[in-house]
Amino acid sequence: MSVCCIGQSAYDITVRIDEQLVPDRKYRVESHVECPGGPALNAACVCSKWGEPTSLVSRVGDDQYGSMILESLQRYGVGVGGMIRDPVGRTSLSFIIANGLSGERTIFNIPPVHGSIGAVVPEETPTVILSDGHEPEASNAFMDAFPTAIRVVDAGSCRSDVLAVARKSEYMVCSQAFAEQYLGRPLTLDTESLGESLLSIRHINEGCKVIVTLGGEGLAFLEGDRLETMPAFKADAVDTTGAGDIFHGAFVFGLARNLSMRKCLTLASMAAAVSVTRCGGQTSIPALGEVTSRLGASWAEVGSGVGRE
Repeated sequence: MSVCCIGQSAYDITVRIDEQLVPDRKYRVESHVECPGGPALNAACVCSKWGEPTSLVSRVGDDQYGSMILESLQRYGVGVGGMIRDPVGRTSLSFIIANGLSGERTIFNIPPVHGSIGAVVPEETPTVILSDGHEPEASNAFMDAFPTAIRVVDAGSCRSDVLAVARKSEYMVCSQAFAEQYLGRPLTLDTESLGESLLSIRHINEGCKVIVTLGGEGLAFLEGDRLETMPAFKADAVDTTGAGDIFHGAFVFGLARNLSMRKCLTLASMAAAVSVTRCGGQTSIPALGEVTSRLGASWAEVGSGVGRE
């Protein structure tokens, strides 16, 4: 096991509407996309599709959506031995409206119902652990059991569970929403203010490397105490569902392949840019070769590994 992703699984049903929604009106949808989703699940599928041995620790109910999620994970080659099939639980379900003109999406999530079954910690040490904070007991148990693993938190929203995992992580990859929730104010993107914001976020865990994703504005991270920024790759977005999850998956894939942090971020940024040009979350995961070919000839070696293209 090289990468272990811990957190949320859901089943997504996505429809695309190429106009702004108007209240009290009926919309006819000719097609839709159904696929598993969730931050940890999508990240695991990226790593496995790209050829890195990957397992997922997540919770699904003993229902049809749980079965479809497990079947899909097996098709992607994701290890499911750590999956929690909860006999009294309910699989999370999301209905997603994607605006094909702006690329924005609106998510209506029916949260899972949990029983008392917990995850089992394996004997084999993973190279990288990625947690999205949705299974905090499992995340804490794995991070305590494997202190030599590279530990990454996908900090999507500022919840106590996410903060607890962040305090045990080496890399904190934060959304802009997390940053603003933690700071209690909007992010200002000028260099001085942004640098101060990232230094404040690092107080959560002084030994952590902090990255904040900024959507179309790219991302910012700290090199020591110095702020560094990276622009986003241009993309004609039709659906941003799963783009952040795919970013995290590509980032930890890079860590597992011993790439520098800057190269990990470059790979992740391109993967996310490609993904938003397609509808759906899991269904928009690009092939590794497609991503590296867009980055240029110097990335050929990274893209030459065995993957599920």
